[in-house]
Amino acid sequence: MTFSPDAVLQISDYAHGRVPRALRELQILNLAEELFAEQGFAGASMDELARRAGVSKPVIYTLVGSKEQLYRRCVERFSEELAIRLAEAAESESEPALRLRAGIAAFFTFVEDHRRVWEALAWEVTPFAAEAAAVRRRQTELVAGLLGASAQRLGVEVDDLRVEATAHLLNGAVEALARWWGGHEEMSAEQMTEWAVTLLLPGLDQLIVEGRSRRVMEDRA
Repeated sequence: MTFSPDAVLQISDYAHGRVPRALRELQILNLAEELFAEQGFAGASMDELARRAGVSKPVIYTLVGSKEQLYRRCVERFSEELAIRLAEAAESESEPALRLRAGIAAFFTFVEDHRRVWEALAWEVTPFAAEAAAVRRRQTELVAGLLGASAQRLGVEVDDLRVEATAHLLNGAVEALARWWGGHEEMSAEQMTEWAVTLLLPGLDQLIVEGRSRRVMEDRA
């Protein structure tokens, strides 16, 4: 999420005004995320962003649009990277309990690595309630898909509404815990993962038990 030294070196290889558009856009997006994290949406200035990027403000507008458009792009990119991390972590395991732990660990590690950006883009009160809701909806759909896939691997049948409700609960609980964590940074991502798994795993186990019971009853019918 943050702008890497390698990218800075790449830009320094080009003469002023000849940096490839894609590379310049990447630079601006990364710098914008840092600026939003430091000053929030309201406090972030396009003049300051242009200064940090070493370009004129019209160049910023040409490449990424207005501040509102830029913020939306940062939220979308943040959401996409988080979704990829969660999916890759969960899909690396086969057992539901291990998938739950891997997904939660990936979430807390991501927040730990990008705490300021997470707080600014995910928590700050901005005019972009719809975008924030879309991020949460995407995460919930991802969790629901992972739960459904786990049930299918185990050969159990779980009601779709129950899966959806469980996904909302898991997503909401972990996000709420991450909010609490913002005031207790002495806690590590590993500790937060253990707490979350301890609290949430019994509910997941019960969901699996119910699914197995339903499958047995259907087989007997």
